[in-house]
Amino acid sequence: MDRVPPHLLAQRICALALAGLVEVTVTLPALLAVRLLHDRQATHHYLYRRLTHRIQSLGPTFIKFAQIAGARRDMLPAALCDELSRLHDSVRPLPRPAAARALRAAYGRAVPPFLARLDPEPVAGGSIACVYRGVLPDGQVVALKLKRPGIDKTMQADLALIRALTRRAERLPMLRGMPMADLVGYVSQAILGQLDFRQEAANIVTLRANLADVPAVEVPRLRPEWSRPTCLVFDYIPGLDTRTPTTLPDPVRARLASAVLAAAHKMMFVDGFVHCDPHPGNVYLLPEGRAAVILDAGYSVHLPDRVRELIAGFFAGLATGDGRRCGEIMLASMANADADGRTENAEPFVADIAELVERCAGPGRAFDMASFGNGVFETQSAHRLYAASDFAFPIMALMILESTVRGLWPGADFTRVGVATAS
Repeated sequence: MDRVPPHLLAQRICALALAGLVEVTVTLPALLAVRLLHDRQATHHYLYRRLTHRIQSLGPTFIKFAQIAGARRDMLPAALCDELSRLHDSVRPLPRPAAARALRAAYGRAVPPFLARLDPEPVAGGSIACVYRGVLPDGQVVALKLKRPGIDKTMQADLALIRALTRRAERLPMLRGMPMADLVGYVSQAILGQLDFRQEAANIVTLRANLADVPAVEVPRLRPEWSRPTCLVFDYIPGLDTRTPTTLPDPVRARLASAVLAAAHKMMFVDGFVHCDPHPGNVYLLPEGRAAVILDAGYSVHLPDRVRELIAGFFAGLATGDGRRCGEIMLASMANADADGRTENAEPFVADIAELVERCAGPGRAFDMASFGNGVFETQSAHRLYAASDFAFPIMALMILESTVRGLWPGADFTRVGVATAS
C-alpha cells in the first residue's frame, strides 16, 4: 500500500473523531432509555442499528470494510452481522458534477470519445464505483464502471487507521486470542484489490474464461480497448433485475440455480479462483430465462492448494455425514491452533462439530448452509477458536451464495455445490 500523507491521516482522524463525538452525544442517552425500558437484546439491536447508520456516514472504506467483516459470524455477534449486511444497498449515487470530473480525468471529456451518448444517471452504484449506460455510434450498448474520484487516498488513510486501532484493540482481555490482525489484513487486502481496476480487469477476464464451459452462466465481456485505470467498460447486459426469478417458471428457476451452483463448484474446487462477493446484486437471472449472469469480480481470491483441499474435504464430509472429519479439517484451519491443528480444546471442539454435522448434514437430510454455518460459528466462539481468513472467507462466500441461490430457487440443494454439474 502507498504511504499515506500525514496531513490526510490528520484530516481523517479529525473527521472520524467528530463523527464519533456526534454519535455518542445522540446515541448514549437513547441507549440508556432503551436499556431502562427493554431487555439486553433490544439494547444490543438498537446499538447495532446506530453503528450501521454511522458507518454509512463514515464513507466507502468503512462501508466496504463492514460489508466484508460482517461475514465473520464466528468473530462478531450474529445480530450485528445481520445489520451490517444491509450496507450492500446503502450507497448514494455519484453526483453528476463529480461523475463528469472523473470521466474527464479518464478520457479528456465528460462523454468518452468512443460513445455517441452517455446516460447521466447511473444504473447501479456501490461504495467504490458507479455504473453508467453508454451507446456506441453503431447502437451497441456498453456499461461503464466509473471509480469514485479521490477515493484511493481516503480509503488508504482509513485502512491505516483501522490497522492502528486493531493493534491496540488486540491488547484488550476480551479480544486476546482472536486473530484480529489476520481479519483486518485480509479485509484490507480485499478492499485495496477492489480499488485496483487493472486487477479487477484481470479478474473478470479470468472468471469469464474459467466459466465459459459452464452451461447457462454468463460473465460480461470486458472491452479493454476503451477501459482505463479508473473506468472499466463492459458489454451491457439489459434486463438485470433482482425480481426476475419470480417471473420465471419453476423448472427454469431450478435449472438456472443449478447452473450457479455448477459455477461455484468450478470456482471453488476446480480452478481455485473464487468470486467472494456473490450477493443478489452480483448474481442475476436474465428475463427470458436463458442464463444466469455473474458480475463484479473485484473481490476475488486465488485459493492456496492446501485451503482448496481442506474445503473439498470439508464438503465431502458434509455429504457423507462424516462429522469427525469435518471437525478435524476445521481444526486444521484455525488461526490460533498450531501448525498441526493442536490445541487444548481439540477433542471437545471436534466432538461438538461432529454432533452438529450429525444433526444437520449427511444422506437424506435437508441441508441449510446458513443454519449449519451459524452453528459452526457458535461452536468456534464457545471454544475460542477462529478460522484463518483464507479458509473462512471462501466459506463465508458460500454462505452468501446459498442465500442468493435460494432467492433464485427456494428448492435448490446446496450440497450439490461440492459435486455440481448444470443440468
